[in-house]
Amino acid sequence: MSEVKSVLRCKITKLAETILPLILADVPVCIYGQTGIGKSKVTEYEIVPSLGKILQMETVLHDIRLSTKDIVDGTGMPVVDQIKMITKWTRSPFLDDDDGKLHVYFLDEFGHASVQLQHLAYGWLNDRKLGDFRCPKHNRFILATNSREDQGGDNKMLKPMENRMGHVVAEPDAPGLIEKMKHWGWDSRLIAFLSLRPDEIQKVSEINPAFPTARSLENLNKVLKRLPVDAPKIAVENSAHMICGEGFSRQFMTFLNNLTAGLPRMPDIKANPSKAKVPEDPHYQWVIGSAVSKELNMQNAAHLAIYLDRLMPDVRSMAAHDAMTRDPSLKTIGAINRLVLGN
Repeated sequence: MSEVKSVLRCKITKLAETILPLILADVPVCIYGQTGIGKSKVTEYEIVPSLGKILQMETVLHDIRLSTKDIVDGTGMPVVDQIKMITKWTRSPFLDDDDGKLHVYFLDEFGHASVQLQHLAYGWLNDRKLGDFRCPKHNRFILATNSREDQGGDNKMLKPMENRMGHVVAEPDAPGLIEKMKHWGWDSRLIAFLSLRPDEIQKVSEINPAFPTARSLENLNKVLKRLPVDAPKIAVENSAHMICGEGFSRQFMTFLNNLTAGLPRMPDIKANPSKAKVPEDPHYQWVIGSAVSKELNMQNAAHLAIYLDRLMPDVRSMAAHDAMTRDPSLKTIGAINRLVLGN
């Protein structure tokens, strides 16, 4: 892409609130950011829902990658009027019926679009029409692309194109993303590791196809959440290696081995929850709190709540909340409800 050094920068976790004023005012915005940082996720799960809530409209997200399209996808197909002997054009599939909903057009990887398609986008963004056909009455435009330094294979955005929108660079935010991981219920071992090694959250490799980003870590989390608790270590190691690369895998497994040695044994917790060891390290508490949460059932909940109550407030609240989400009947156990409420 064009030079972005002087463009406004914000943390990826602050992206939605940063660009919403422009989107609400119907000014298109182009988001620059490293591959896998979360540009499309923020758009889908934060920006679009916020638009719908603020404008009180049902929203429809259209994720369009112009680099995969031909110019006729935007112009429509030529059709000859046999009576008047003139050529007309069909409506582009990019344009939906005017159904009263808010249509958000997310043009991802826009830097890969050809010069022809960028020229086509002039009128699309400015006049909200393609040929003789207009966008639905309620619409918004968000563009996204990698930076040239990120080796995203992009083309140079034409100056008239740049001048039709606002520009912002989304940067990694390890602490903010870790807090979101806790809210999303990611695997506690992965959260604990990344809390100690936040530099491993976004490390794009120039030579290896597997490397850690917010996107690849999400994939690793899916595997860790699916694997049984007693899964062989080689299964965890191979999964991390395939998704996030060898360097990440090696460090993650070293952490897990040290973690195992530092955690109390589950049989000891079950036998004596008021005396069993409580790790001092907050990261270790997240892991053991999550492990206890998975063991909670109607028979042992009040008993294990004694141990959870000895953990940090946010850890015990997380453990109780996750357990009740898994088994709603646990909501009837007063000791578990008190952990969530902090009483």
